[in-house]
This record gives sequence, structure tokens and C-alpha cells, in this order.
Amino acid sequence: MKKIKFKAFFILFLIFIVGIFGFNYIYKKLNGNPVMIKETAELLKEQMEEKYGIIVIKSKGFYTTDIGYAATLTTESGITFDAWRRKNSDVNFYTEEVWRRKGLDKWGNAGDFITGTESVELNVGYREEGKKDVHKLIKPIEEVSNDLWLTIYVDLKEAYKKKKAKGIEEEIFKYYQFLQQNGAEEVELIVRYNENFLRRDTGSYMIIRNAEGKLPNIIDVEDVSETLNK
Repeated sequence: MKKIKFKAFFILFLIFIVGIFGFNYIYKKLNGNPVMIKETAELLKEQMEEKYGIIVIKSKGFYTTDIGYAATLTTESGITFDAWRRKNSDVNFYTEEVWRRKGLDKWGNAGDFITGTESVELNVGYREEGKKDVHKLIKPIEEVSNDLWLTIYVDLKEAYKKKKAKGIEEEIFKYYQFLQQNGAEEVELIVRYNENFLRRDTGSYMIIRNAEGKLPNIIDVEDVSETLNK
């Protein structure tokens, strides 16, 4: 009887130990190793400071199952960007964030033209990785816009209303003219109406490239109207 009890206890003990190790393994797979997260934050801080000649005042490590170990870094000048840890290199978005900041400073005044603007954002990507030249960061964004994919997103507070659409389109046209006159000839523009009371998308004006990479020719308000995608 004692042997049976001991065997049962031993089996339960093994199940308990295996459970602990199994839980720990799954937790680290989903949330990462806390030690590695801390090491990643320190490593990427050093790498970014050396690579770009910047001062990083904050580096917060994190882990996701999609990208692995990474960190969100903030520089002395207020630029916040992510960097991913890789075995023989790094993936980081410092230059994109610098251009985003410059672009918004120059072109982010949609609210001066379009009534009911809630937010303005600029999406930045490189046409070719070879164009990612740190020495160009001192230049104005309009001088390097041909190296970049740039899309301005303007979100409106209100949902689409037919009776108000023409007025909004006139304001979008004025803003687009401003962009054309201030070095943003190659920048795409998307103006998005808010969701309706059913939380459904109510449309966006999409002044973007076609399949051949060409932007539409916007010469009047009617051309803006034709870009509405509902």
C-alpha cells in the first residue's frame, strides 16, 4: 500500500514539475525572456547611438512572436522609433521617423485648409533600401522625396454627408494645391471620412498612384470628387 501511495505521489510530483517547466516555456515563447528583453534594450541603445551619432535617453525592450526581441528608443531630440534585434544586423526605423517628423512639420497643416480635421499622419517608406543614406538626414524632406514613398493621411471628424461633400472637396483641393506648391508633388494624399453611427467606413478621397505608378492629374475640384472611394 505504501509503495502504491509513493508511486502515485511521485507521478503527481513529476506532473507538477513538467507543468512548471511547460508553463515557463510557453510563457517565454509568448512573452519573451525578461533577461533578453533587458539586454536587447541596452544593446540596441548602444548600436543606434554608434550608427547614427545620436543620444538615446530611453530604451524600452519588448518581445513579440512576430518580430522577436526589439526596443522602442527615444533620442535627446525627441525622435521615438523602434529597432529590432537580429543576429548579424539590425532593423530600425530611425531615418523614417526623422523624415516623418520633417514632413509633418512642413505639410501637416491640413487643418488650416480642411474643416473638421481630426488628425494628420505621414507614412514614410523607402523606394529602395540603397537610398537609406544617413548623410541625407540634414536635408529638407522635399529634396529627398524621390527616394521615399510618402503618403499623407488626413482623418476627418465627421462621416460622409452628401450635402457637405462639395465643400470638403473644395477644401481638399486647396490643401492639395498647397502641397504641390511646397515640394510635395510626389506625395500621395488620402482624406478619410469618419465612421457612421453603424461604425462603418463612409469613404475616402484617394489621391494615390495607379498600377503604373502615376498620380492622378488634379486640376480642379471635380478631379478631387472623382477620387472618392466609398
